[in-house]
Amino acid sequence: MKIRIKELRKKRNMTQRQLALRSGVAKSYINEIESGKYNNPSAEVLCKLAKALRCSINELIDCEGDEDGNKNL
Repeated sequence: MKIRIKELRKKRNMTQRQLALRSGVAKSYINEIESGKYNNPSAEVLCKLAKALRCSINELIDCEGDEDGNKNL
């Protein structure tokens, strides 16, 4: 599973700080998710981030492949 927060955030010209303020998720936590240090956020966090980014949870996470585009079976 790849979480696409950084990609979607940059498309919307948002900083991590702006996303943190809009979502209620700590900037440090967003940074950890984006850097790959933490890759299993709760459904509640994913919902908050998706809402702040104005996207669906399906757009936010990529269950189809890893970072190299390889399919996970």
